[in-house]
Amino acid sequence: MELMKRRDFLTITSTVGAAALVGCAVRRPPVQTGTGGAVPTDPAGTDVRVEWAWADEERSLLEEQGPYFEVVVRGCSDTDVLRRRARPVPARLDLTAVAARMARTMVDANGVGIAGPQIGLSLRVATLMLDYKTDKPRTVFVRNPVIIERSDETVDGYEGCLSIPGVGGKVRRNSWIKVTYENEEGEKITTEAHKHNAVLWQHEIDHLDGVLYVDRLLGELMSMEEVRRRRKELDELPPEGSHIIPGSERLSIRGRLNRIWPSIHRC
Repeated sequence: MELMKRRDFLTITSTVGAAALVGCAVRRPPVQTGTGGAVPTDPAGTDVRVEWAWADEERSLLEEQGPYFEVVVRGCSDTDVLRRRARPVPARLDLTAVAARMARTMVDANGVGIAGPQIGLSLRVATLMLDYKTDKPRTVFVRNPVIIERSDETVDGYEGCLSIPGVGGKVRRNSWIKVTYENEEGEKITTEAHKHNAVLWQHEIDHLDGVLYVDRLLGELMSMEEVRRRRKELDELPPEGSHIIPGSERLSIRGRLNRIWPSIHRC
């Protein structure tokens, strides 16, 4: 199943991991100038600029009509935004419309997470579908997230990325983290995340630092078909120290959806 409803596609050569992008988005990422563009204001119209402003191409993205952003894909021209450390978001900057478009873009692309650089905005923002492995997933928009604690224990899993479509690979992450971030209302929140949620947070925060999952790859890239097979094997393993229960009882609504969607962290 295609990860994105777009013209981007990827050809896998006979050697797994030797992938060549042969189609690219026409969207160009922003050039970080530090000056120019619209002045960010709070709802009262107060200038909240602190050595910060929209880059011209970022402003063009925001002014475009339509419900979605174009996903920036690695390997195309001018996609250095994926490798740049994103800048912090001013506390009072209203990103309500950006948050809504990011959420729609993520869902439309069959993803569970998307970060600012992936839609051409070099901002420390991300949208995450937490608890996506359960029947009660929840979507959150976060600003300036920071991991403040992490476990020594790690977990290996198979990740993919909307900005590197068509392939995935094995990555090692901390199995527990503590994160602080600001929500859409500007409130500072501290939360803990375990397992799948912890992996998702780490993947998205990596994007904000210009790091892609392929930088942490254990082994070679593999086709989505192989990723699905290996991910399914991991999902079917019983929790450590527990009894095996019938699959029909273990599978949640979201789990059944995962049989349709590629079973992979797509973010």
